[in-house]
Amino acid sequence: METSTLLLAPAWAEQTFGSVRLGHQRRTERAVAMAAAIATDAGASLPKQMGSEAEAHAAYRFLQTPQVSYEQLIGPHLEQTKASMGKPERVLLIQDTTEVDYQQHPTTTGLGPVGNGTHHGFLLQTVLAVLPASRQVLGIAHQEPFLRHPAPKGETKRQRAQRERESQVWERSVQAIGEPPAGVQWIHVGDRYSDMFPFLWTCRQQHCDFVVRAAQDRCVDLLVEQADAAVKRRSHHTRRPEQDQQPAQQHLFEVVRGWSAQGKQDLKLDATKTQPKRVAHVVISFGCLRLLPPDSQQSTDLRPLVVWVVRVWEPEPPEGVEGLVWILLTSVPTQTVEQAWERVDWYRARWIVEDYHQGLKTGCRIEQRHLHSYEGLRRLLGLLAPTAVRLLQLRAASRLDPQQPASQVLPAEVVAVVAAKAGLPAAGLTAQQCWYTIARFGGYLARKGDGPPGWKTLWGGWLYIQTLLEGAHLAARLSLDSSSDP
Repeated sequence: METSTLLLAPAWAEQTFGSVRLGHQRRTERAVAMAAAIATDAGASLPKQMGSEAEAHAAYRFLQTPQVSYEQLIGPHLEQTKASMGKPERVLLIQDTTEVDYQQHPTTTGLGPVGNGTHHGFLLQTVLAVLPASRQVLGIAHQEPFLRHPAPKGETKRQRAQRERESQVWERSVQAIGEPPAGVQWIHVGDRYSDMFPFLWTCRQQHCDFVVRAAQDRCVDLLVEQADAAVKRRSHHTRRPEQDQQPAQQHLFEVVRGWSAQGKQDLKLDATKTQPKRVAHVVISFGCLRLLPPDSQQSTDLRPLVVWVVRVWEPEPPEGVEGLVWILLTSVPTQTVEQAWERVDWYRARWIVEDYHQGLKTGCRIEQRHLHSYEGLRRLLGLLAPTAVRLLQLRAASRLDPQQPASQVLPAEVVAVVAAKAGLPAAGLTAQQCWYTIARFGGYLARKGDGPPGWKTLWGGWLYIQTLLEGAHLAARLSLDSSSDP
């Protein structure tokens, strides 16, 4: 999406929701108008976003209309994302689950348990399509809101295996996205919660690849010598069992801990709730193994998978700090140190989906929305989900072409207002200078050692610039009206 379209809420809303089909043109127009109002100030309450009591009542009626669904509202965005995913040579599909908690709204009906079971809300599975090198977010490839259903009391292990489980949402996401077009590689990326053999198997069935952080100490076969053969038949090995020798089984973690370091690098780690940001001095090893399905799934159609395993660890962490250890499973052939570090880089992109869910909760304040039913919240999610993507795309746009003249990247009136407010000449302003100035209005300090501005400061600054633009437009109209008076 062009930066000018991304910045201007009405243009963005028309492009994102203008093709939605809701059974009546007036409903489509309402969806576009609501999306534009929400995009103008994503964190405001719905009445404030709508601007008047009449418009607020119309918005609430729209969100309770049975003929409107979440699937219809988000459909055009998913189609646009899917079209974008077919163009690059390689796309990361980053997937994660989050809980949307409505405990502060106890009267909302139709919700299920979240957290430890004392709160209510719904779960949300999101798959973002991301370009590996630039980290540009193409959009949502798939998204599924769903309710948690507690396990029946006294359920046996066999009964649990036979019923639908919450974790199967990962497999459904892969199946919903489907196979990539010829010449394009789609790589599903997940954290430890995605280390489920059926999920990995489904990725290969759909001719997709995966990079997943291992959580299960699975049984493996030491088939390093089969790596070259696996590369040649990798498009077929998910459809038939391996007809190879059967060496003695070992366990994944024990095997990879015995591998010698093959390279080293410094990784910049972002701050967490318990640790400040720091630089980790890590080493890497990698190899090829055959991953065996769990004993409980031996009777199914699942067969062993040839995987490449990358282990990254911190031999000497700082005192009092738990050392970094990642064991990554990937279906993408990994035969050099450079390729191994690339797989690590793909895995590190996983945090983008956490940023997205934070943007949905903090930037769009989805958990503060007070609607009477789960279905109403689903419809609102259909409008808010692409809005949260816009926040991330705004961040990505601020990092592209940093030395380009700002006037070639951003709308001329935006550049003029930013330059005037900052006391800088508009003609000499670069794109980076313009974006950084916008971010400063949102609280970005630009201190030495600070990284580039994030979506929060960019969004806060952009809200301020929008206010200035509105004031400039109003002043121009007032000046025009006064000059036309007799």
